[in-house]
Amino acid sequence: MLSTILSLRPKATDWLFSVKTFAASILALFIALAFDLDRPVWAMATVYIVAHPLSGVLASKAVYRVLGTILGGVAAVIFVPNLVSAPVLLSLVLAIWVGGCLFLSRLDRTPRSYLFMLAGYTAAIVGFPCVGDPTAVFTTAIARCQEISLGIICATLVSHIVFPRHIGPVIAARIDGWMGDVAKLADQSFDPDTDADSLHNERARIAADLGELHGLALHLGYEKSGFAGRTRQLHALQSVVAALLPVLYGIHDRLIAIKGELGTLPDDVTAILENITAHIKAPSHDQGRLGALHHDIDVFAARVAQERDWAGLLQINLANRLHRFLDFHDDCRTLWDGIRAGEVPTDVLDRWQEGARASALHRDYGAAFRSGLTALIATVIVCGFWIASGWPSGSTAAMMAAVGASIMSFLDNPVPALKGFIRYTALSVAVVLVYSLAILPGIDGFALLVMAFAPYFILLGVLMATPQTYGFGLAMLVNVVMILNVDTAYSSNVSALLGGGIASLAGFGVAAIVTAFVRVVPVDSFIRGLVQANWRDIAGIARGTLNIARMVMIRRLLDRQGLILPRLAMATRHRETLIRVMPEVSIAASLYDLRRIRLFVDRDISARIDVLLRNIARHFEARLDDFDRAPDPKILAEVDNILGLVTVMQDDEQRQKLLIPLVALRRTLSKTDAPKLDRAAGNATRPMPVSPEIGEIA
Repeated sequence: MLSTILSLRPKATDWLFSVKTFAASILALFIALAFDLDRPVWAMATVYIVAHPLSGVLASKAVYRVLGTILGGVAAVIFVPNLVSAPVLLSLVLAIWVGGCLFLSRLDRTPRSYLFMLAGYTAAIVGFPCVGDPTAVFTTAIARCQEISLGIICATLVSHIVFPRHIGPVIAARIDGWMGDVAKLADQSFDPDTDADSLHNERARIAADLGELHGLALHLGYEKSGFAGRTRQLHALQSVVAALLPVLYGIHDRLIAIKGELGTLPDDVTAILENITAHIKAPSHDQGRLGALHHDIDVFAARVAQERDWAGLLQINLANRLHRFLDFHDDCRTLWDGIRAGEVPTDVLDRWQEGARASALHRDYGAAFRSGLTALIATVIVCGFWIASGWPSGSTAAMMAAVGASIMSFLDNPVPALKGFIRYTALSVAVVLVYSLAILPGIDGFALLVMAFAPYFILLGVLMATPQTYGFGLAMLVNVVMILNVDTAYSSNVSALLGGGIASLAGFGVAAIVTAFVRVVPVDSFIRGLVQANWRDIAGIARGTLNIARMVMIRRLLDRQGLILPRLAMATRHRETLIRVMPEVSIAASLYDLRRIRLFVDRDISARIDVLLRNIARHFEARLDDFDRAPDPKILAEVDNILGLVTVMQDDEQRQKLLIPLVALRRTLSKTDAPKLDRAAGNATRPMPVSPEIGEIA
């Protein structure tokens, strides 16, 4: 950490953030002391806990912190007086509350998760110190709510009034970068010779940004930038970008297949791709050029519409994908232009709104349960020792166990961070001793106190502006504030300071140990779980038991890809996972379309599609136990049989609707060979046997 700190080169905005945060904390402390509140340091510490360089993020954290504090205080007021005579039961109830709230927090991947986490450990912070005097719990809860609210008000006012930095421009810069990334990805996807790894990296990076920007957009309702109130529109824009990724994957894959079949791309295809590239790179959005491009694709599609060989079917599929890409890209530009102008067309917004729902984000119930269980066990262990030993500082240790198990739960492996927090807490005790024994005894008046605090707090506040040193800066500031416990009159009780410091270390230590045994999952297992979650969804789509919208399904699969990306560097054996994810999105979309279309086609083809869907469902269910299982040859044979029947259908509309998902599914299942369509078409005049269903153990 020392080398990281020494290598930092803070910008002027970092110093401004630190000075603003220090000013807000001093204002909160001054007001708390002036009104003789019970714990003035709670107000001061809260300013640093909610501090953020972006005013919208700070405001949303502030709102959820207030609500979480109130909910946790209410829980403590209910639990402590009624259960204080049964300390074991009270400890268990508070531990269950902390664990349950943390479970809900880990399931919610929006800023609202902060509310649940705060509600959990606030009950511990208010409740455990009042075990010896249960009549004080209501007063303590009110005091905490007052002082937390005071700190939040001061932090919010200073952040929004003094050189505010809004989140809107940050999001705008990200989206402008997106538009450039999409154009670059399209240009690469239109070349069948593009390096596969380069394409995978580009798609994966955009997918990872989708989840991050989803959370940032939720903060827009808490500030007054030009994008305030545009959260819904921005989420719709993210849905469009998410939809573009599998479409571009499909285009690139079909181009590779067509070139493999014909030896080169047809001239009209090459011309269309060049024109599309010029269109999406143009600085202005030309609707006239867009209409001309659709017309060119229609002419190309009419030329190959009646083709029955594999190369022809691939070109039919390609034409559909090109139309879809242009439509999606048009919606993308329309949404972004509308957001910047303050007026988004309702029809475009409605078209993509469903894909922006929270259900489109992955929820890891297993990780959430383990996080909640960790907080429960850690709190119970410390409480058990406290009850058995009569430890005077046991309440502090119990509080810190609950806090320690909660605040780092968003990490895959919180143990290193908890170890660091323990080290920083020990350093904080040393800083507190210096202040308490050498500096504060000579302080007479609030102005001198501010001068004594300024060098340390401003310097450490700068570290909070950088992600690499944020944890160190926050721990060194909040711990010093809380352990020092500044009040209206100076008092130096070294034994109490040391006792509180040791108890804090013990609480965090127990949280770290329990986390190591219960919470930590190897990154390989985490990635494996995400991949298997995709397989469960694909099986559910094939069986018809997963009833979600098509775009919600695509967003969810891509969201998991975004979660996998940053973890691949630590799990090299899963390097091929990203290569799998996009084909699985294609499979899921094809199955979704086939399940819907089968209701309107010939009974024989519909029956064959039903068998195909059940066999694919069983295959992916079997892969949950056999991770590397290859598809059963019967699945590929049945796809070829259905394709053979569809190619000779007389109803052009039904033929077209069936060919699009079937060609995509066939190409995804096997990239090394082509279906024997001539043989299947020749046999189409007489009944063809339906392939048997794969057994339940297949």
